[in-house]
Amino acid sequence: MPMNMKIRAAILATTLGFAGATALPAIAQETMEAPAAQAPAEQTAPAANYDEAKLQSFVVAFLQVDQINRTYAPQLQEAEGEDAQNTVREQASEEMVEAVESVDGITVEEYGTIIQQAQTDPALAEQINTYIQAAVGQPAEPAAPAEPAPAQ
Repeated sequence: MPMNMKIRAAILATTLGFAGATALPAIAQETMEAPAAQAPAEQTAPAANYDEAKLQSFVVAFLQVDQINRTYAPQLQEAEGEDAQNTVREQASEEMVEAVESVDGITVEEYGTIIQQAQTDPALAEQINTYIQAAVGQPAEPAAPAEPAPAQ
């Protein structure tokens, strides 16, 4: 596997074991640990603003990665020994990379960057969660009690 593919697979592989499409902040926190070589100034840089199309593409990819995660998580738990676990992780990683690459409007690198930025930008994480909830058919917030219609 080429080095670039290994890096990309590693970015996505870290999601394995964290389920729940509506738990982006927790996933983002666990998913994208800051690399040791990254300068602190880069870690605190303000997140870029993403247009709606980019975030929609991210959500499509995220949901596909989440589904792959849900498929492989039980296999990872059942795998006996480190070699078997690594094989499961590699298979899941390859599928995750392919899933993200299959989505128009986002690259694997952009996907990783958005996850990382969502970790440090609560507004971005909330915006993504809103898109995820809409995509899976859940209301973004609990519905407020309906006010009675005025009597006519």
